[in-house]
Amino acid sequence: MLKQSIFAFTIAVAAMSSTAHAHEVTPAAAPFSCPFKNMAPTHVDHAVLMTVYNELVRTYKDALGPLAKDIGDPKVAAKAAASTVDARKMAALAEVSGCAALIDEHGSCAQFFDPELGDPLSVFTSMKKTSPLRKQYEQAIAKLGRPDFKRAAQACMKLVG
Repeated sequence: MLKQSIFAFTIAVAAMSSTAHAHEVTPAAAPFSCPFKNMAPTHVDHAVLMTVYNELVRTYKDALGPLAKDIGDPKVAAKAAASTVDARKMAALAEVSGCAALIDEHGSCAQFFDPELGDPLSVFTSMKKTSPLRKQYEQAIAKLGRPDFKRAAQACMKLVG
């Protein structure tokens, strides 16, 4: 009988504990903030570079959704180029692209924008200039609030796209 009481008590405590954890709110991740003002240094610390790159990949995947998965397939790429995506998600991608372009412009825009070497923005520079998705991306860049982002991203698109 004592063993059953201890077991029941243990189960009750475990249930209360899991219920308490179920109601805890996990704090939201801090919004991305570009670590550069106006220009990136010629040598960017690897950790900073990876922070920008990871955010770029995250916003890219969020903007393109399922199309981002197999974008290397010519049929998927053609389908993506012929479509448009949520304007808010594209604006978020353009914002991070501007930050990435500050880094990329020191290397002739090869790291993120170049159609052969870049990742992931090479998707847009590989598209025809008349493609709806590329046009949407370029329009989102043109609407950037930070002039340094806009200048750098437009320069990279012009240079390699």
